[in-house]
Amino acid sequence: MKPRPRRSTHLLEVLLLLAFLGAAAFVAAHLPTLQRAGGLLRDSLASGGLLGELLGYLRTALRDLKDVLLSPELVGLYVLVTGGVILLENKNPDRTVAWLLVLVLLPLVGLLLYFLVGPRFVAMRWFRRCTPSASSALTELSEVQARKLAEGDAPFLPPVAPPFDRTVRLLLRNSRTPLLAHNEVTVLTDGDATFGAILGALREARYFIHLEYFAIANDGIGNEIREVLEERSRAGVAVRVVYDGVGSWKLGKDYLNSLQEAGVEAHPFLPASFPMFRREFNYRNHRKILVVDGHTGFVGGLNIGDMYLGRNPEMGHWRDTHLRLRGEGVSKLQEIFLRDWRFCTRKPLEGADLFPCVEEIYPEKPLQIATSGPDSIWEAILQGYFSLISGARRRIWITTPYLVPSPDLIGALKVAALSGLDVRIIIPGKADHKMVYWASRGNLDDLLGAGIRVYSYQNGFIHSKIVLVDGEVASVGTANMDLRSLEINYEVQAFLYDRGVTERLEADFVQDLAHSREFTLEERRCRPLKERFLESLCRLLSPQL
Repeated sequence: MKPRPRRSTHLLEVLLLLAFLGAAAFVAAHLPTLQRAGGLLRDSLASGGLLGELLGYLRTALRDLKDVLLSPELVGLYVLVTGGVILLENKNPDRTVAWLLVLVLLPLVGLLLYFLVGPRFVAMRWFRRCTPSASSALTELSEVQARKLAEGDAPFLPPVAPPFDRTVRLLLRNSRTPLLAHNEVTVLTDGDATFGAILGALREARYFIHLEYFAIANDGIGNEIREVLEERSRAGVAVRVVYDGVGSWKLGKDYLNSLQEAGVEAHPFLPASFPMFRREFNYRNHRKILVVDGHTGFVGGLNIGDMYLGRNPEMGHWRDTHLRLRGEGVSKLQEIFLRDWRFCTRKPLEGADLFPCVEEIYPEKPLQIATSGPDSIWEAILQGYFSLISGARRRIWITTPYLVPSPDLIGALKVAALSGLDVRIIIPGKADHKMVYWASRGNLDDLLGAGIRVYSYQNGFIHSKIVLVDGEVASVGTANMDLRSLEINYEVQAFLYDRGVTERLEADFVQDLAHSREFTLEERRCRPLKERFLESLCRLLSPQL
């Protein structure tokens, strides 16, 4: 996949502005007609006449309104805007078709929706203007490593097969993330292990706690973590929290006030006040990051809530994966948090104590931590996935709650399977979001036909975001295998170049297979017509999910 930078342009903004101004001017010009229609309706209500007379007035009013909406001028303006959408979205045909369907089937509503959530390059320019650059130390390291790679002198490359050297080079360039060699990596399977480790790290904090989550719930585990944060803050530890304004919209003022009264600094990432009238509503911070004292970090799939401990009876057992890091990799998580903190508060955090020297010697477990989002020039995590898949020689094992990847990624998986590689994917057997559930199944026939083995997890809900390749390289983080994660949301993903960590994750994958049922083409051919319709419809709309 040839990397293509996103373009920013004012053209669509101008077209949309002209559309709304033109519509407003046209309505103003036809104001007498609209007033007459309103007067007829008002007179009919005031007269108390027969129902037939009232209906007649209503028909007249609606006919006048239809004449306004279907006038050549307004229709021509709408066609102009639709043409602008086709022109500016032509780099993604699937997305273009989906938006054209919305614009045609919901003319005025569709235009408003497109203005609010459609033009991604507009948001990209705005986010990049508001987001500070990376820390100088890690930026310098990534530049040094990139220069050494170009010179052919790269002793820092991990001891993995040559195809995965390419992934290291790619992430150095598209995400400016250096290879960080010395780390202790602990795989945390499911909520009990994850929250146990998180609470333990929080209680041991001495200097600062930096917590950034998409969803924080005001429930059992959410309040337990809140109490620890408050206790540490009162003990003199600097506690800072970033939560997504939409993912955590049910958090409540009482929860936040309690944190603030204890001295905890908590800020929303793009607040959800009047969300449908904010253009940035569509761009969410899906990251899950915790950094304690600069030496211990966490990243992975679990948000904070009882549901992630399997306490939601509808979802049942919650299968997920998180990582605990100690060593050099924590500095990258810290950099990401500081960048997002400054974006939320417009105030930078500075000081040498934020990046303490790693005094302990950790084992050589190389990793890179990539980010992507509206502030990124490149879709770094998507390209990282593509690099891993295209470099595989034996097997590709994937776990994802949502299987709605880009056509390029689907093509890479199909090529791998048709070339004889063992390609397996585990997805949930139940739905937490209906549209994405059906869209994921809309891709199954295509994948199964190429020889990819897809499994439906039966022991509750599986939420892990994992790619495992050849028993050598693994990727774990927050990015689902769907377009929203890979092209829209703020995400963070660890790429681990260590056989020991990969084998540990593979053992979990094999265990998950034992709790899964494999899809077959035979059963797919017998599925009801209703399911076929839902899959086709949701797959068609998948670029907007």
